Amino acid sequence: MTYPDKAPASVRGWFAAEKSADPAAGMRAVLAPDVVFDFGGRRTQGVDNVVMIVGLMMPAGWLGEVEWRVLPVATDGKVTVRGVGPGGAPLPSPGGPMGAIDFTFTLDAVGLISEIAPQPHHPEPEDMIQPLRPGDTAPAFELPDVDGAEVALRPEESRATVVVFTCNHCPFSLGWHDRVQQAARDYAARGVRFLHINPNDPAVNPKDGVEHSRKRVVEGEFAGPYLVDEGQAVARRWGARHTPEVFVVDERGTVAYHGAPDADVADDSLNAGWLRGALEHVLAGTAPDPADTQPVGCSIKWNR
Repeated sequence: MTYPDKAPASVRGWFAAEKSADPAAGMRAVLAPDVVFDFGGRRTQGVDNVVMIVGLMMPAGWLGEVEWRVLPVATDGKVTVRGVGPGGAPLPSPGGPMGAIDFTFTLDAVGLISEIAPQPHHPEPEDMIQPLRPGDTAPAFELPDVDGAEVALRPEESRATVVVFTCNHCPFSLGWHDRVQQAARDYAARGVRFLHINPNDPAVNPKDGVEHSRKRVVEGEFAGPYLVDEGQAVARRWGARHTPEVFVVDERGTVAYHGAPDADVADDSLNAGWLRGALEHVLAGTAPDPADTQPVGCSIKWNR
């Protein structure tokens, strides 16, 4: 790993912590007490919370050998550092191969880091559309479950249908999983159907292969079918980019909600509140509020 030598001392210390014997201690030494970690619109505050979420998302040494450089910025108190692979090679990450990753650091008056905002640059398929939004018509699909049985989206047969793009390895999918499954169980008697879709290419992460998915189903982890989007056509037509990414569809086949299950994967007490609130509105015949939130998770592993 090459360090961003022109960066302020606290930023250099952040990256040096990756190679230290105690990365958490090294990170704490350069963070302001009220530091904020902002990823995909989800803000985590406080030194201990930030160190925890960084350990979840970016375990020590996750990037291996990276070439870092400081980007020119026009705002005082901010520095952006970009990492690329040796010779421009793709970077591995929990969210899939990246062309580059930027970290924007905001420094306080004494030079400690008061905010960190990472921005991964994942390549996407050329035919990707924007995610479906509330009011859009949900495209029809028929996909096999883990045993090969075809399952179709039939919104007219349920009072509401929840489509969840998810997978077997992403810490965000796993972190929200129990909350989403409990919602599926709680709303089943009220005519709500949950369809879970794994769109990931198992060549990128073998844990997303059908055998591993089937094992989870056999062990009772899913309160609804777990479908395989092998060609990734459904994810592309729906504009899904993350695992997890949630869509609620009403009985007319119209998207009523899109986004995350709730505001914080690390807070079980939120209980998939955005998803549950959207379902309550759909069942009552009213528009969800909020209706469109920012999905937070790993990027879908595209086979391109």
